[in-house]
Amino acid sequence: MRTLLTLLALVAVLPAKAATTNICDRTPAVRDAILKATSADDCAAVGLASVTTLNLANKDLTSLHADDFDGLSGLRHLALEENQLKTLPAGVFDGLGGLDFLNLWNNQLKTLPDGVFDGLSNLGYLSLDNNQLTTLPDGVFDGLGSLHNLSLGSNQLTALPEGLFDGLGGLDYLSLSSNQFTTLPDGVFDGLDSLRSLVLSSNQLTTLPDGVFDELGNLNLLGLDNIQLTALPDGVFDELEKLERLWLHNNQLTTLPDGVFDGLANLEILYLFNNQLTALPDGVFDDLASLVRLRLHHNQLTTLPEGLFDGLGSLVTLFLNNNQLTALPEGLFDELGNLNLLDLRKTTLWN
Repeated sequence: MRTLLTLLALVAVLPAKAATTNICDRTPAVRDAILKATSADDCAAVGLASVTTLNLANKDLTSLHADDFDGLSGLRHLALEENQLKTLPAGVFDGLGGLDFLNLWNNQLKTLPDGVFDGLSNLGYLSLDNNQLTTLPDGVFDGLGSLHNLSLGSNQLTALPEGLFDGLGGLDYLSLSSNQFTTLPDGVFDGLDSLRSLVLSSNQLTTLPDGVFDELGNLNLLGLDNIQLTALPDGVFDELEKLERLWLHNNQLTTLPDGVFDGLANLEILYLFNNQLTALPDGVFDDLASLVRLRLHHNQLTTLPEGLFDGLGSLVTLFLNNNQLTALPEGLFDELGNLNLLDLRKTTLWN
């Protein structure tokens, strides 16, 4: 009896054999990718739990079955980019709790099912760039507390649901570029205190809500180029003391608020070209001791304040071309000891 009990105990601690599942009826491209990942010859007896990566990029997929990924409990990397997927079946990612990387870039998705990402609590990277999304379901990113990279660029989104990014406190990179936003909800970025890169480029945001960036104290890059901005709110960048790159080019700015860049001591790159600026406030760059690149070309500047560039000892490139400057204050560039590129072409200074 003791020998029998010992044998039973040994059996109990032996590792279980990986479950096998018939995958013959799955979408052919999925079936073939699983076979390749498992080095299996027979789709009727495939061990799925060992699959960690599934590459379905550029496979001419037009649809998926809801059970295509069933049993892939160990999957961490799922590539579905560059296909022609128009929709996703409800529950298609159910059971993929260990998934870290999901790429849906460059498909034809117009909508997302409610709860499509439910259960993906370990997901770190999600790209939905280059689709045809016009709306997002309420709470579509709920539960994705591990997400650090989220790309929603190059869609047809016109609005964001309130609270869309609630719970994404670990987000490091967020792209909303090349959509059709005309407004942003109040507090849309509240709670994203780990965010380092925010790209809003190529939208139709003529104005920004007051305090929209106030909780983004760790932001390094802010892309506000080509969004049709006509004005900046007072204090819009006040809380962004770690900002290093600020893109404001290709807008319709005619003036800048006094002190708009105050406190941005770490700013290295400032692009203001292709606006309609006619003048700059006195001391507008006074706090930008780390600035390396400043582009002010293609505006309508006729004069520059005295001492405008004082304190910009780190500046390497300065573009002032294609303005309407007729004269420059004496000693304007005296403190720019590191400057190696100064462009004054196509200004009336040369006439």
